[in-house]
Amino acid sequence: MLPTMTAVMPAVRILTADDLDDVVDLATVAEIAEVGETDDELTEWLRGARTDTYRLFGIDDADGLAGYAILECQRGHVGLEAEIRVRPGLDYSLADSMLALVRKAAAEFDDAKPVHIMTNSTAHRLQRWLLARGAREIRHFWRMSIEFDDTRPALPDAPAGVVLRRARDEEDDLRLIFALVDTAFAEHFGHTDERTYEAWIENWRARQGFDLSLWWVAELDGEPVAALLGMTFPGNGHVGTLGTLKAARGRGIGTYLLRTSFAEFHDRGYRKVTLGVDSENGTGAVRLYESVGMTAVNDWPLFELDPLRRV
Repeated sequence: MLPTMTAVMPAVRILTADDLDDVVDLATVAEIAEVGETDDELTEWLRGARTDTYRLFGIDDADGLAGYAILECQRGHVGLEAEIRVRPGLDYSLADSMLALVRKAAAEFDDAKPVHIMTNSTAHRLQRWLLARGAREIRHFWRMSIEFDDTRPALPDAPAGVVLRRARDEEDDLRLIFALVDTAFAEHFGHTDERTYEAWIENWRARQGFDLSLWWVAELDGEPVAALLGMTFPGNGHVGTLGTLKAARGRGIGTYLLRTSFAEFHDRGYRKVTLGVDSENGTGAVRLYESVGMTAVNDWPLFELDPLRRV
């Protein structure tokens, strides 16, 4: 009688900063397979996974990196963000051992927080795998975009009492901006009061497209009430954050900030501007973005896995 053969799963290894180029290459191949194009925002996040804030795992095969898993251990949100991919064509069960390590690392960092994994709406294999491992779909996020021709976008008149200024590269001003956007996002999905100024500014300065000349503060009657934090990707401008204090909403300040950023990006040669938004945002953000001509071009379902102690 022949012995029963048992499949041997490839070993998981700890990834380092030296592996990030391979991680980005694999993510790019997966993005093209899923949506037909690369994702600059994802690439930016992956390339920033160089500090002890991140836990990185990988699996190799004869063709190189076959799969990766990254967990960001950062406070400021109700969940811990993770990214898990395998090379297109491979079975997602290959990632089971990496997922186990991600959940273990999450529990060691904060055993009260779930793991959040965002997928493309067309990443059906990944979604089926997540559902089979106990995840549930809890939210949808959109990428919105607007494109321009060579005509510079027109600037509207400033709302009554509103003056825009650029951010200053001074700690007092950057702390003010942090407090402003943190307060503006207090009602948003998943927000907590755990994030610190130090972690926030470190994260921003680590981005390749970081540029304080693309940050604006709106002052209403001399008081700061809103901010837009822009940045650049290789092919487009990007609005990383736009927040307005609750008491100042409905005055056209967000529209004025957006149109100001559109004109600035255009002056710098960019003909497309993007941003990400919670599709269920309760502050009217989606309506605001649609009102200035932006449309949803990608849909990202967000999946949640319970903390290990609650499984």
